Amino acid sequence: MITFERVTKRYPDGTVAVHALDLDVPAGQTMVLVGPSGCGKTTSLRMINRLTEPSEGRILLDGRDVRDQDPALLRRGIGYVIQQAGLFPHRTVQDNIATVPVLVGTRRSAARARAREMLALVGLDQELATRYPHQLSGGQQQRVGVARALAADPPVLLMDEPFSAVDPLVRSSLQDELIALQAQLHKTIVLVTHDIEEAIKVGDRIALFHPHGTIAQVGTPERLLGAPADSYVADFVGFDRGIRRLSFVAAGGLPLDGGPLLDAATTVEQARAQATGQAWLLVTADGRPAGWVPAERLADLPANLPLGQVPTEGFGHSFTVGTDSLRVALDAAVLSPAGLAIGVDGDGRVLGLASFDDLRAAITAASKQDAARQREAAAGAMPGQDEAVPGERDEAVPEEVVSQDQEDSQPTSSAGAAP
Repeated sequence: MITFERVTKRYPDGTVAVHALDLDVPAGQTMVLVGPSGCGKTTSLRMINRLTEPSEGRILLDGRDVRDQDPALLRRGIGYVIQQAGLFPHRTVQDNIATVPVLVGTRRSAARARAREMLALVGLDQELATRYPHQLSGGQQQRVGVARALAADPPVLLMDEPFSAVDPLVRSSLQDELIALQAQLHKTIVLVTHDIEEAIKVGDRIALFHPHGTIAQVGTPERLLGAPADSYVADFVGFDRGIRRLSFVAAGGLPLDGGPLLDAATTVEQARAQATGQAWLLVTADGRPAGWVPAERLADLPANLPLGQVPTEGFGHSFTVGTDSLRVALDAAVLSPAGLAIGVDGDGRVLGLASFDDLRAAITAASKQDAARQREAAAGAMPGQDEAVPGERDEAVPEEVVSQDQEDSQPTSSAGAAP
C-alpha cells in the first residue's frame, strides 16, 4: 500500500503544487490521479519515488517512509513509465528493458533473457529485441517502456500519462493491454492522466484533483459517475455520466425474447407465415446473426426463396450475455434498425433479443440497487472513503496557491526506474 499523510509540496517561489494530501493506494489496485493541468497530479506521483521531494507530510510505501530509503535504491524497486516512453536512444530494445535488472546485479545474459520474456508479455515480437528505439512505432516504444518498468518485477508501477503521445486507436489498445496485464500481475499502480475516460476505463479507484492541488473526490469509477461529490466533479466527469455508468452494470440479468428469429434456410413463404405482427425479422446463419429483414420486403419475393438470399440490413453489433454491460446492450439496440439488441453466447450464437422496454426496466432496477448501495455506503463509510475528502475540502487553501502547472516545469528523468 502507498499512503500519503498530509503531504504538501511548496516550491521556493511560494507556489503550492500539492496541499495537505491524504490518500491511500490499496495494494494490487490501479489508482488513477486525474484532473486539469496544474492540479498537482504529476507532482504527487513523482513524490512517491522521490523525483520530487515533499515539503511537508509523509509518503509511506508498505508502512515505511520513502525518505528513509536511498533514492536510487528506492527507484530501482519502483517501475516508472513516462510520456513518449523515455527510452535510451543508444541502446537496443532488449538492453533498454534490461536496464534495472543489470543495475541490481543480474548478469547481462540473464537480463537480456528476461527482456525477451517481457517483450512477449507486452505483445511484441522477439525480432524487435535488437532494434533501436527510432526503428519502432510510437505504440511499440510505449510497450517497451512498460516492459522496462516491469523487468525487475517491482511491486509498484508509476505511470505518468503513458499513453498521451499516441493516436486514439493505439491508446485504446494500450489501455486494454494494461488492464489485461494488471489482471495477471496485480501490481500497485499509480497512473496520471488528464483524460477522465481513460481514468474510468483503467482505474480501480480514481482520485480527482481540484485545480490547486487538493482532492475533490476519491472513489471507484462507478462512484464518481453515480454519485459525484459536487458540481465540480459532475462537470469534470461529463454530462453523459449516466450512460457511461451502465458500463459497470452487467447485462447478464437482461430478459431475452425468443422471436422474431429465422434461420437463413427458411423460405419466404414460411417467413411470411411467422412474421404476423412483426416489423422486422432477424436472419441467422449457423445460429449467428446475419442481418435484419423488414417484413414488408417479403411481400413481392418468390415464395420458395431462402431468407439467406434476401438482402438484409446490418445489425450494428450484438452483446455477449454474461460478459458485456448494459451500456453495450443499449448501444446494440440503438444501432439496430429494429430497435432490438441481439444477445449472443460466447461463440456468437443468438440467445434472444432485448427491447428498449427490457433495457429500461433493467436500467431502472440497476439504478435502484445502486442507490441502495450508496445509502448503505454513506451510512457506514469512514471519513474520506469514496467521498469528497473532508480534510481537504473544508480546509482553506493558502493564498499563494496558483494555477501554474509547476509540476510540468520540473525536469523528468528518462531513465524509467533507474536512478
